[in-house]
Amino acid sequence: MKLIFAAATAAAALFASMPVDAASVISAGLKPVQECAIAAGKLNLSDRQMANALAACDAALAGDISQLSRAGTQVNRGILEAAAGRTDAAIADFDAGLARDPSLSAGYMNRGAALLKAGRYSEARADFDRAIEHGTPDLHVAYFNRGEAQEASGNLIAAYHDYRKAQDLAPDFKPAGLELARFQVTQRRVADGR
Repeated sequence: MKLIFAAATAAAALFASMPVDAASVISAGLKPVQECAIAAGKLNLSDRQMANALAACDAALAGDISQLSRAGTQVNRGILEAAAGRTDAAIADFDAGLARDPSLSAGYMNRGAALLKAGRYSEARADFDRAIEHGTPDLHVAYFNRGEAQEASGNLIAAYHDYRKAQDLAPDFKPAGLELARFQVTQRRVADGR
C-alpha cells in the first residue's frame, strides 16, 4: 500500500482559508498560526523541528484566533501529528478541525489518510468521498487514496476505477500508473438470464 498524503497542499490551502481580517491584523496568535501552517506543508522535519512546529500549533490554539483559523490550525496540527506517527492524536485534531469547519477538504484528505493507515478502510473511503465532494485541489490524490482503501477492503474493481481516475486526472502521477500496472483487465460476456 502506497499511501499518499496531501500535507503540502493541505497546509497551503488551510493557510489561504484564513479570513482576511486575521491575516491583516497583527496579533499574538498570528505568528504561531503561520509557523504551524508552514511546518505542516513541509516533509521530513527533524525531531527538533517537529517539536517546535507542534509547540507553534499549541501556542496558536491557546491564543485568540478566529474559528476558521482555529479549524485550519487543528487540521495542520493533525498533519504534523500524523507525520510524527501519532495517528490517534492526528485523527482527534482532524475531528476537531472538521467539527469547526466541515468544508475543509484538507481535513477530510488527511483524516482519510490517517484512517487508512489505521486500517479503518470504510471510514477512510468516506473521508476521501467528502474531500472529492468539497473539491480538494489534490483530486487525483483523493481518488488514488480511495483506491488504496478500496483495495485494502477487498473491492478490487472499485480500486481499479479509482486508480484509473487518478491517472486520468494527472497522467504524470506515477503512483497511479504503478498500481494500475498490477491489474489485468479482461472482458467477460455475461449470459442473458432469460
